[in-house]
Amino acid sequence: MSRFTGLLVILMLAACGGAPAAPTAVPRQRAANMSEVPILPAVSPAMRTLYADGQRAGNNPRVFSKLGDCMTDNAEFLVPLAKGEYDLRQYSPLKPVIDTFIGTPTRQGKPWTLDSFASPSLAAAGGFNSAGPLDSTWADPQWCLSGETPLACEYRVTRPSIALIMFGTNDVAATEPEAYEAYLRLIVTQTLERKIVPVLHTFPTRPENPERSALLNHIVVKVATDTGVPLVNLNRALAVLPNQGVG
Repeated sequence: MSRFTGLLVILMLAACGGAPAAPTAVPRQRAANMSEVPILPAVSPAMRTLYADGQRAGNNPRVFSKLGDCMTDNAEFLVPLAKGEYDLRQYSPLKPVIDTFIGTPTRQGKPWTLDSFASPSLAAAGGFNSAGPLDSTWADPQWCLSGETPLACEYRVTRPSIALIMFGTNDVAATEPEAYEAYLRLIVTQTLERKIVPVLHTFPTRPENPERSALLNHIVVKVATDTGVPLVNLNRALAVLPNQGVG
């Protein structure tokens, strides 16, 4: 399973465009120690209540959304699960989780057959930084209303119960830390307002700027802690792989 995950991340990062960011001097004391942050979260009673409230409000328990950048908007991110192209090995207890979401079309209002694993997100794009899903400029006119942001459009069209959220790869080069935190908090707030459970993810370290990557990942941890939402520490999960899973 670890090799499979590493292969996906390598392929995803290889697809990310843009020039490498210049190394940025960042105070080391501000950087999160990813090795001390659990890989998988303990889901709080408040999030379980929110999940139940969301279903009563019309959110679909068999649909999740994906918000992110080039790593999320990539044919190797979760899509093989929809095709049955996986080997769980020692993680076979996860099969019922896959079965819960597989085969349920995500989008409403127009003909659509792709499930949550295979469906491209209306709130993920190769060039996105954390501001992308909050800017109506990038909304898909075929699905989104006039003036609607990609985030609002994705949630309206799919009515998910859970949102997988990972930004940072492009923010390392393009976003000041204060702005990154503000955008990430706004994404989480707007997700919670719709009674959707946000699952934040730390992102892989950019090898050309590890200190800036660590700083932004520290912000992800801080936002998750402050808001009480689940956090998947992908950065730590990749630490055991060659080059931390980055190709």
